Amino acid sequence: NKQELNEKPEPPVAAGDMIAARLQATSDWLAKPGNNSYTIQLLGADNQQQLKNHLNVITKYIEINDIYVYRTLARQKPSMTVLYGSFADRRAAMEALKQLPAALRANKPIVRTAQGIRAEIAQHQSQ
Repeated sequence: NKQELNEKPEPPVAAGDMIAARLQATSDWLAKPGNNSYTIQLLGADNQQQLKNHLNVITKYIEINDIYVYRTLARQKPSMTVLYGSFADRRAAMEALKQLPAALRANKPIVRTAQGIRAEIAQHQSQ
């Protein structure tokens, strides 16, 4: 197919763009009507460089499209939290958590609900 030959490879995504893309994907995911899914909170990061470093490690194990990021407060300071996946129920999320490689279990990931994350974001926006 000649058209495929003429397509230019996509340029690598800059870290800031990747973070912006994941923030938007998270916003879209949380806004889905009836989203009562579960996810796995992998870790939090205080700054963009730290987050970029974590994402570089995480994406060795997990597809970037399965990663969500949202802004929050941790210890009264701005922070970004990294989530993995969207699961239909708690059991599916717990199974996925058990399957995570040791490098991703190091930060003691926990299962969260989309509802709980929406409430956390709303609480911090109202402060």
